[in-house]
Amino acid sequence: MAKALDLYDKEEFYRCLQCAVCTGSCPSARVVEGFNPREIILRYMLYGEQDEVLADERQWACTTCHACQERCPHGITITGLLTHIMNLAARRGNLPATLRDNIRLMAQTGWSVRATSHSDRVREQLGLRPLTRPNSEEIRQILREAGLAEILEL
Repeated sequence: MAKALDLYDKEEFYRCLQCAVCTGSCPSARVVEGFNPREIILRYMLYGEQDEVLADERQWACTTCHACQERCPHGITITGLLTHIMNLAARRGNLPATLRDNIRLMAQTGWSVRATSHSDRVREQLGLRPLTRPNSEEIRQILREAGLAEILEL
């Protein structure tokens, strides 16, 4: 199976060296210290720092908003590459603690944000139906099929 990162010729990334439109367009780069989409991709693709990049939690600041990709004058699918890098990092067990906790909560309850009895009372006061409880077993199965069982002991 071809990996997303293997679909590019390294030469394509030499144009990236002077550009940085992706980083200038990135909302996360403006607020997350040290997050730089261009640097992550160049370090992985050109500089041979795959292990270092996959171990770096800053990559998880990418929200996959596609702003970088929409503005890239070189047509590089930056969001797709960053997503692929995050997937590789996850397979190595590099997931931020908050993401791990959210995935575990989703496996247990079906929700990534805990619903409380307070939520039910407020909904009732507002005349809203109670929240339908998700099928957490079905969600656990999806998470297992996605390969998260090995990483998070689901």
